[in-house]
Amino acid sequence: MDVLDVESAEQATQPDGGRARHRRPRGRHRRLRAGLALVVTVLLSLWYALSREHTPHDPRAYPGSQSQDLPGTLHRYHLGLPDCAARGVRFYRYAEWEADSFYLHFTGDRHCMNQFLVLNGMFLTGGRTETAGLPFDAKTTAGFGWPQDPERRYRSVRHRPLLGGVLVDVAVALYESGDAAEVYLHAGIV
Repeated sequence: MDVLDVESAEQATQPDGGRARHRRPRGRHRRLRAGLALVVTVLLSLWYALSREHTPHDPRAYPGSQSQDLPGTLHRYHLGLPDCAARGVRFYRYAEWEADSFYLHFTGDRHCMNQFLVLNGMFLTGGRTETAGLPFDAKTTAGFGWPQDPERRYRSVRHRPLLGGVLVDVAVALYESGDAAEVYLHAGIV
């Protein structure tokens, strides 16, 4: 009498010699696996597309700006921009927890600069001073290409309007050369 192990005994009792256990899945199982693979691929693609950092929609925004458009950002900070400044303006917005900052730069003539100051209630404010160099964080503004020359003189204006229960701290640096003017602004919500 021959002694068989358990596996050999099972194969001997099956009509096809034990090959039935290792069959490939039929059409229905293949379609189910292919469908699951497709769903997983679509979900991963969607997750990747939504999780990537999106560039701002407004081409006037500096790289890395968290804002999607300039009008919405100006509205948030209760600021206005005259039409004469709209063509050459650049901006940056950073908002995370309590830190909420907005930087703006435009060039124009003295009349355009004065329109900006009047529009934002800063034309006749008493808080004007003169500074050597831009009165903003140099590490931040250097990334925008703003001048870092400490000998360049700016007229500075500070303004703190309380509008709709929101206190906005606005600092503006004005550079004038002949009839040309440059406006640099930093605003933060306090």
